Amino acid sequence: MLRYVQPPSYRHEVARKWLLFNKGQCGYGAEVYVRNQGPRVLGTAWDIKLVLLTWDLRKPTAVKTEAVKKKRRL
Repeated sequence: MLRYVQPPSYRHEVARKWLLFNKGQCGYGAEVYVRNQGPRVLGTAWDIKLVLLTWDLRKPTAVKTEAVKKKRRL
C-alpha cells in the first residue's frame, strides 16, 4: 500500500514516521524483512536515513546467563 503514496517525498515521510513509531518493537525477522523489502516498495524514497532507522527496529534482549550447578574438575 505504501508504494501507491505519491509523491515520493511524502512516501519517505510516511515511512520515516512508521519506522520511528515501531522503534524497538520488532523481532529479528521483521527487521530483516523491512531492510530487504524497503528499496523495492519505496523506490526512490528509500535512502540512507531510512536504512539507519531500520537498525533500531529490533527490541533489546536481556543478557542471558547460565547458573553453574556443580563445579567440574578438569
